This record gives sequence, structure tokens and C-alpha cells, in this order.
Amino acid sequence: MTRAAAAFVAALCFGPPAAALEPRAEIQINLCSAPSEVKDALKLGEKGRPTIVWLFDTPSLALQSQGLRLRLRESGKNSDLTLKAAGQDCRALDPPLRPPDGKCEADLHGDSFDDVVSLTRRIDASERRALSAAPASGAALAATIGSLLTREQRALLETRRADSGSSLLPADIVRLGPSSVVSLASKSQPYEVEIWTLPGDAQFVELSQKVGRDAALKRRDELLRELAARSVVVCPDQASQADAKLRQLLR
Repeated sequence: MTRAAAAFVAALCFGPPAAALEPRAEIQINLCSAPSEVKDALKLGEKGRPTIVWLFDTPSLALQSQGLRLRLRESGKNSDLTLKAAGQDCRALDPPLRPPDGKCEADLHGDSFDDVVSLTRRIDASERRALSAAPASGAALAATIGSLLTREQRALLETRRADSGSSLLPADIVRLGPSSVVSLASKSQPYEVEIWTLPGDAQFVELSQKVGRDAALKRRDELLRELAARSVVVCPDQASQADAKLRQLLR
């Protein structure tokens, strides 16, 4: 994204400058122990109801290659349509004024920070039905998604389009899923664990905790020591799971 485009999106998403807020980061640790073993070792209990998640991209992962992630999360009567754009610099953007509509925080994978703008829109039952009834792929699906995006989400997509020359949403976009996501929490620790189960029963397990950015590396090391002490296996590959999930869903 160009500097001018980034400034436009920052103003559109986050409004005028506000009092400085502590930069935030989300530590994300990929776990390779079986979900049941993680649950027992960390003494975790389920947090709320399982959610259903649909991801959207093209067979060539055109959105992912531009650092874009488009997701529909369904939980009971509530549905959230979220657009994320990686490769930002949260410290150069104004602090978000209206969470959860707009936020920017760093994802910490291994030793690397990836600053991500996230824009979420709550959609109602009729809009969710329209999206579910749309074709599973193609221009009609792209049009339906486009009609549900907020002005800010469309603006974020358009800044990437200006860089790539692509349309707002690719005509070969595909609805991928559904995946079932179970959130687990500890009574004594502030982290959470998500277990994703994809069609075909492939599973991804991730521990996460949000902290101040300056404290993230130290807290990550503390978590790694705790996991080792509890014999929870940390995956050798600590890259974001987003790409791996999409590729699994496209099989």
C-alpha cells in the first residue's frame, strides 16, 4: 500500500488523531500436540459456543498474496464479516477510535511482527442467508460479498486494487469451509487456545495472548517455557496458519 493510501485508510478507519495508546500485539504460537493433550496439559475449558468460520479467496490465493484475509464468523445469531490487511505499520497509524469496527495490532509469529489492520462488520440474519444462498464461487458470490462490505472495508480493498490493478473482489472468488472453531481458556492464565477443525477433519491448534507490543517477546518466551514444562509440543513452523488453512480448504 502506498503512503498516501495508508494515510487515507488510517483516517477513514480510525478517525482523527487521539491520545496515544499503547501499541498492542497478539502472540500466536502454533501447537502440534493433539487438541485433547493441549486441553488436559494446560487445564483448559471451553469458552462460549463453537463458531463456524468461512474463508474467502481464489484458487490461486489472490487475496492472500496481497496480504488480505476475508472471513465470515458465525456464532449463534451473530455473524461478523471481517477484512484484514497485513503488512501495515500500526505505530504510524492513528489509534483506533471505534473498536471492534477498526483496529490495528501486531501479530507475533516466532520472532517476527506482522502489523494487521482489521475491519469488522456485524451482519444480520437476512444478510447471512443471502451470503449462504449465493453461489459457492464466481462473480455472483463476489457481488454478494461486495454488497455487504462497509465503506471502510471497500476503501481498504480499493487501496490494494490501486496497487495491483485488480477488481474490488476477484471474479473467481470461492467460499471455503465451513470450519468449526472451538475456543478454550484457562482459569489461571490470560491466554486462549483455538482449535480449528476443517472439512476432512484436518486440525490446527493455536495459543494466543494479547499484550503490549514492548512486552510481547518477553511474554512469548515465558509461554514457550510453560509449554515445554507441560510437555506441549510447539510446531517447528511458526508462520501464520492462514496460508496453510486456505491451502487445506482448497484441496
